[in-house]
Amino acid sequence: MLSALAGVIAASAFITDAVYHQFWASVLFGLLVLAGCVIFLVRLAPPIIPDPPLAGRPVSDRREGGSFLADHVPMPLLEFHEARGLVAVNRAARILFQTDDIVAQPPESLMDVVRGRDPGPARAIKVFGRTYAVGISEMTTPDAVVRLVSLTDIQSEVRVAEATALRDLLRVLSHEIMNSLTPVASLARIAHGYLAGETTDASKAAREALDVLAQRTTGLARFVDVYRSMARLPEPVLGRVEMGSFLADIIRVFERSVSASEIDIVLELPAECPVLEVDETLLTQALLNLLKNAAEATEGRVAPRRVRLSLDHNREETRIFVSDNGCGVPDDLAEQIFHAFVTTKPEGSGTGLNLARQIALAHGGDLLFMGPAEGWSSAFCLILYSSPRVLGAD
Repeated sequence: MLSALAGVIAASAFITDAVYHQFWASVLFGLLVLAGCVIFLVRLAPPIIPDPPLAGRPVSDRREGGSFLADHVPMPLLEFHEARGLVAVNRAARILFQTDDIVAQPPESLMDVVRGRDPGPARAIKVFGRTYAVGISEMTTPDAVVRLVSLTDIQSEVRVAEATALRDLLRVLSHEIMNSLTPVASLARIAHGYLAGETTDASKAAREALDVLAQRTTGLARFVDVYRSMARLPEPVLGRVEMGSFLADIIRVFERSVSASEIDIVLELPAECPVLEVDETLLTQALLNLLKNAAEATEGRVAPRRVRLSLDHNREETRIFVSDNGCGVPDDLAEQIFHAFVTTKPEGSGTGLNLARQIALAHGGDLLFMGPAEGWSSAFCLILYSSPRVLGAD
């Protein structure tokens, strides 16, 4: 039993590391090892003779010792029975699906995978708005064939991959565009110089056209440079930061900005704030972007404009919330607001939220849109973990 339990713990750690590095073949191997260890545990006979099992009862119900050990596995584990449906095996699954036993209304995306595919490589699906890799294995009992389902949360890894791909794309595109813009602007200035002494109507019209061309290339160059900043995001340089005084300093900086004019700014901190390993410069930029967006969202309100910065934490993670009483985010944009080039403002560039999320991901955390919350029109949550995991670190 001890060997099997050690195998469960080792396999869980191996799978987590493999998912983070996107070694999907290793993830499959780890899931198979984990499934084998769990199957061995739940099949262990108890020291007393049990009652005859009832048809359709979950394997975990018949082996209470195995179910107890499965509770120590951090990823949600479930069993699927044709007669009874989807059953939560361990504590992580019971918390995720808010049940003590049967999952009454499982997500269709999950059931499509559980019912429709053979055991094999993990497949990524959305469950309750997060991305999970679903692993499936089968075991035969005296009553039926049971499918054991494991869910590995890969949401952060998916977002890290998306952010990395976006940065690579922006780096290539900005390089190519700037290579084309530079000679165009230079030639426009040279041609304008050739026509400087000409007084004909045609030469005057040509100079005006060249002036417009030079202005447009300069404007386009500035536009491209904004997006190049996302591709040049530096690696975090971590240092110990006391989050209470850090957030108070950010509020003092923000209060001096034009965006904070005529806004009631609220800072809510617990009695004790954590000390985290973060890049103070990058995190300041992310939070100032969020506060600026929140302030701009309140423009046009008749009622007092309010923005709140608050913090909540436990042993594992720290959550920093930026809330406002502005116009909110349209439902059709809620899933897209972190994408590059997406903005709700007429003159927005669509970089603020994307850059803030990249900074959060670079710290091994995340940035989430929480929607309306507790009297606020919208709220964003920046998550930082007590043990930092830097984007791109081995």
